[in-house]
Amino acid sequence: MTSLRTSLVLALGAALAVLLVAGYASAGDPFAAGDDALAVKDGDGSSSVRAKLALKKMKPDMIMVRVRGLNDKRYPNCVVTAQILKAAQKKTKHFKLLGRGKQYRFMAVLKKRGRSVNLNHKMTQNNLGLCYYPKNSKLILRIQGVDLKKKVFKASEVYLK
Repeated sequence: MTSLRTSLVLALGAALAVLLVAGYASAGDPFAAGDDALAVKDGDGSSSVRAKLALKKMKPDMIMVRVRGLNDKRYPNCVVTAQILKAAQKKTKHFKLLGRGKQYRFMAVLKKRGRSVNLNHKMTQNNLGLCYYPKNSKLILRIQGVDLKKKVFKASEVYLK
């Protein structure tokens, strides 16, 4: 008698579990719709964080670099270590230091409102991509200046080569 009662309780529990799972799946489970639930539709607004702006022509204060390392501990103020592939044509101030083949640290210039990043600024959106480039990516950077205290060059524009 006890084993019959146990079997009946287990059968009812299993049936109840199936009903609950089926009810949950139809009530808003994104995976219940199958493959269509995970499909990304065109024009849904999703996009990559990486640089989107296209560079028409290199300016005299631009350099081409290859990413060698990334320090993103102070995100969004990421610092990239990169090797210079093509030096700037401009030969004033800090551009004399930037020699081909040498490695330096670069940080993107971001527009901020207080302590938060202003994502409405187009170049800031573009420059945030510096935090996401993998090793060996080729980039073109427009050098705005140097922060001697942090020992890092400031890149006011970042483009994917």
